[in-house]
Amino acid sequence: MDKATICFKGTVAELMEEHGILHAKIVCDTDSLLISVENVENLELGGDVTIEGELKIKSIQFKEMGHDG
Repeated sequence: MDKATICFKGTVAELMEEHGILHAKIVCDTDSLLISVENVENLELGGDVTIEGELKIKSIQFKEMGHDG
């Protein structure tokens, strides 16, 4: 497997600072979640899978409070 891309929206639920680093907990609204994966082998349509991995954040886009967008 070469690369996968995932994108979903969420709401910031908690902000905390620990040792000078700001941490955030974000609750994501995911009625459905689609993961697009490249260069896979041994998959069959309708087959059950378990996906494990690490999430690397490329960007976070946010709306300013009090503004609709």
